[in-house]
Amino acid sequence: MRKFAPIIAVIMIACFSICTWQLSLAGTWRDDFEDKDTREWKIFNIDRKVEKWWIDDGEAVGEIFLPGFMSLWITGELTWKHYSLSCRAKLVEDKDEPPTIGLTLHDRGEEDSRYLFFVDYIFGTVRIVKAVQDDWNIITYPFEAEIDTWYDLTATIYEDGTLEFKIDDEVFTAVDEDLLKGGQAGLVVADGRAHFDDVEITGENVRDGGPGKARPVEPQTKLATTWAKLKKN
Repeated sequence: MRKFAPIIAVIMIACFSICTWQLSLAGTWRDDFEDKDTREWKIFNIDRKVEKWWIDDGEAVGEIFLPGFMSLWITGELTWKHYSLSCRAKLVEDKDEPPTIGLTLHDRGEEDSRYLFFVDYIFGTVRIVKAVQDDWNIITYPFEAEIDTWYDLTATIYEDGTLEFKIDDEVFTAVDEDLLKGGQAGLVVADGRAHFDDVEITGENVRDGGPGKARPVEPQTKLATTWAKLKKN
């Protein structure tokens, strides 16, 4: 198996425009949590003693009750691949362990394989993780996040193996030359309580739908220009 290797992200505006145009032709699944309908979501490997997900005032809430645990709230199809997941998210409480919130893509729970995109609050970092059973390959970057502050999160897996994690206007990338198979998408919380809202999943084989309403299209005023320079672990 080829190694999961980071790259220095140097992307031209033209390439970014092409990718944006391609995604615009794809289907989009949405959930804004306004109707409190969670039937299209499930907790992976649920343990009711330590985790819970629910809807509160138009926002999804995920909570870990005991330190040392991580919970994944999953939706979508195993056939989804090379797609983008975006949402708003904030951590509102930690559980006496370093809290983490994030996203999971290409998630195949029963095979225990997925990509994870994390925001670490105590350590002041973000992580892109290729997780296959007990083997985690982790790329770490500096990022200072604040509790009880909303962040716009977007994770994207491109067909060429590029993994991209965008937090507001900061973009972090890595490359996996041996991409995992497609899979479901979801929200993640570890050692804390977090709120999520305005979930959108876009990809060529993602169906239009979901319980959420389409948001009005706003003109893009600028492109992200802050790119992380990645080094091998």
